[in-house]
Amino acid sequence: MMKILLTNDDGYNSEGITLLYQELKNYGDVLLVAPHHHMSGASVSRVFWTKVKVHKHQDDIFSIEGTPADAVSLALHGLNYRPDVVISGINNGLNVGADTVYSGTVGACMEALKAKIPAIALSMDFNHFKQGKKDLKKVLDFIFENNLISDKYLLNVNFVAKDFNKSKGIMITDLGFRPTEHYYVSDGEYYLTQRNFSNFKFQPETDLYAVNNGYISITPLKFANQTEFGLKELRKKVSNIVEK
Repeated sequence: MMKILLTNDDGYNSEGITLLYQELKNYGDVLLVAPHHHMSGASVSRVFWTKVKVHKHQDDIFSIEGTPADAVSLALHGLNYRPDVVISGINNGLNVGADTVYSGTVGACMEALKAKIPAIALSMDFNHFKQGKKDLKKVLDFIFENNLISDKYLLNVNFVAKDFNKSKGIMITDLGFRPTEHYYVSDGEYYLTQRNFSNFKFQPETDLYAVNNGYISITPLKFANQTEFGLKELRKKVSNIVEK
């Protein structure tokens, strides 16, 4: 039986984390520590460094008036809970492509990787919980039975898009990126942010392709902003420079 730390960015009492909390009890001991309020888009940001308000709802459920990364940090270093895996979600909304940069669901997992703890981020299409619930056990079994977790990278899982009522299977994917038009609409003294996705042919073997073609996507993401390709390319360029 594993020790599992559960968190999210939608709030400690949201539908996704409640669903996940109940399912994870079949896999081990679960400690839920999550933001007290909705904190989507928080990425790996931290709102506190000296003092934070924590609410204890029961022995294994806490909420924190901070970000998902704050919640993980508090559990590890404040509650002194060292889990075998950190699981974040289930987010109400896909976290694919560029969304992973902003995602608090993913950010919580990045905080876990910093502490050398394996982590899994789980997200589903907006309000598509019925299908996500069907596939949850299948995904968790696939990950744990095949020993896919690692402390070198997190697993970013996205269930199928809402156009599908049944998944075709699980696909290991890379990040996909699609052209996006961002704009703002004036509303008195406020501005409302809006976005449109341009017509785009999804690249095979990417997360965007998978979820939009009826597959569950599992994408490995490294900690922070590391880039193996960039490192190799930059070193090659520098090696060609002759010092004067």
